[in-house]
Amino acid sequence: MDEKIAVVILAGGQSKRMQVQNKATVLFKGKPLISHVIDRMKPQAAHIFINTHQNQNDFDAFHLPLIDDALTIQEGPLLGILTSLQLIKTDWIQFVPCDTPNLPDNLIANLLKENKAQKTLAAVPETVDGLQSACLLCHVSTLNNLQDFFNRGGRKIEDWIRQLSFSIVRFHDHSQFININTQEELKKTSL
Repeated sequence: MDEKIAVVILAGGQSKRMQVQNKATVLFKGKPLISHVIDRMKPQAAHIFINTHQNQNDFDAFHLPLIDDALTIQEGPLLGILTSLQLIKTDWIQFVPCDTPNLPDNLIANLLKENKAQKTLAAVPETVDGLQSACLLCHVSTLNNLQDFFNRGGRKIEDWIRQLSFSIVRFHDHSQFININTQEELKKTSL
């Protein structure tokens, strides 16, 4: 476990498609979605944070530090990434969404290995479904670049990543990156 890496679980969405107030706390296989993500990431990093924009009290049970978005308006996950880069003092931050319960046990190790081999500032998993941009590992030195991108109106994670020096790491089991966004997906994935 590398002390220079923190994990930020992105849990600031509005959960509109799930039709609930907080998707992170929806039960999946008997426990909240975010619990699965925490369990997957705990062995991989010493520091875990939850980035949220609302419903902070919903996360008390997880006993993890919260990072509240820097702006009061809803600006999507890129604002959570920006705020986390501003506040966290580790060298690297692994971002993961709160609704991806099957993340690989070797996510950070594989992304970091490729970053170091290619001397890049970011690494992103790729599956047959494309880039998994919300599962980004990036160096804190990307902060200024992201601040500029955000100030110019950029809001898509993948658009920001594509202007960086970044590595792509292929993961063959695309089910590890399945996002659960709707009640239908929740039922289907629970089977």
